[in-house]
Amino acid sequence: MSLEKPHLSDGPPTVFNVQAIADIKQRIPLIVPVPVLPVAVPAELLVSKPLDPREWSRWRKWTNVFIVAFQATLSPICSTLVSVGSSEVDNEFHVANSAISALPVALFVVGLGLGPLYLAPLSEMYGRRIVYIVSFGLFCAFNIGGALVKDEVGFIILRFLAGLAGSAGPSLGGGTIGDMFSREERGGAQAVYGFGPTFGPAVGGLVGGYISQRLGWRWLLWIMAISSGCTTIISIFFLRETYLPYLIARAEGKKSAPTTISFRHSISRPLRMLIFAPAVTAMSLYVAVIYGISYLHLVTIPLLFGPVPRYGLFTYEWVNGNTGLAYLGAGTGCLLSIVTCMFVLNRSYRHMCKKYDIQKPEFRMPAMQFGMLIVPAGLLIFGWTAEAELHFMLPLFGAGVFAFGMLMTYICIQTYLVDSFQEYAASALAATIVLRSVFGAIFTTVGTSLYKSLGYGWGTTVLALIATVALPIPLLFWRYGQQLRERPFVA
Repeated sequence: MSLEKPHLSDGPPTVFNVQAIADIKQRIPLIVPVPVLPVAVPAELLVSKPLDPREWSRWRKWTNVFIVAFQATLSPICSTLVSVGSSEVDNEFHVANSAISALPVALFVVGLGLGPLYLAPLSEMYGRRIVYIVSFGLFCAFNIGGALVKDEVGFIILRFLAGLAGSAGPSLGGGTIGDMFSREERGGAQAVYGFGPTFGPAVGGLVGGYISQRLGWRWLLWIMAISSGCTTIISIFFLRETYLPYLIARAEGKKSAPTTISFRHSISRPLRMLIFAPAVTAMSLYVAVIYGISYLHLVTIPLLFGPVPRYGLFTYEWVNGNTGLAYLGAGTGCLLSIVTCMFVLNRSYRHMCKKYDIQKPEFRMPAMQFGMLIVPAGLLIFGWTAEAELHFMLPLFGAGVFAFGMLMTYICIQTYLVDSFQEYAASALAATIVLRSVFGAIFTTVGTSLYKSLGYGWGTTVLALIATVALPIPLLFWRYGQQLRERPFVA
């Protein structure tokens, strides 16, 4: 069915495909009821460039995935990049208090957590693309400011603002992937995207030591500014909009996706989901714990591998910037986990769908359970081999095992929340990011005190026990997940 639009110019008439847009609108739940009357949409928009991102070519989808994944990698890199140069920062700004010294990293992580509170609802009103571009442009500007700042207070404030702006990639990517891929396809894309938020901090620690020692700590931020600036330019030219309600609204000549609620109401949605949606609450708590443990591990690597012993703790005394090589343990575990998830998650999900003849988000639980079992094992290996002062490869192996399980669990949780909450996926993921960033900031500031008081062995055992308490979560969701997902919350 098609209609011909009256035209005033001498050009050909514009053809509208009514049935195509009606089919799309029936497939997605919009925030407001779909009008009864058919809405005309240009046929060329639906044919040459399909309106529905799930109908795009694989090349177009994966171009978006890699751009978003790179943004989601740079921000976490920036979080730990400064930590390895913290001694140079403290010396230049004359900082003697260890708590103040931790603030540039801790407040950056807090910024990463608070940013999604306004970025997620903005992306559900004005689309994902503009939020990515503007946020990452500001991220570049704040890094330039950090490279030029002359005092500690200004540096801390700019780090917090950089965290706010840089949170777009880590917070919106899961929703973007949900926009483009169906449930049985999105596992591999989530694995690629999950590389950044988890492996990024390890990359920052790996390269930060060499950069800081050879070029000075300010070049850590100059490199981030250059990288984020180039990424912003690439995003302007190649990143495409994926949020279907917004695309439909734009095709209809509207400036934003339809909504019956205020921005003030939207901005509180992630917190309301965190409190009133049990699935979001449980998953967010576990992500927060393992994310906090991960940051604690990353920022305390210099204790175990640094050139000078501190607080009476054993160190392997790596010198000349080689301390950053210790981050390869966790980094290798992340890489292996990504490869495993790319080959396993989609296949296991399709197998479960075929076996039970139904599609359910809970089919992500078996892989999640496997990852959660590995996490405490890796922590114990890391802690007690370090306590026994064994060969450095053994604690690095433990860190790799922990990172493997952590990333697999993280990817499964991301995918589960996207599967479960569909059009509110960005807000659901924002809720997890808020909580995990709070935990990351807390663990970052207390990590040194934990090992100082208990040593590597018992300090890490405390963390492993916390992770062990959460082991029943996948079993509970396998049995009661549908009831918990269907429990209403105020959208």
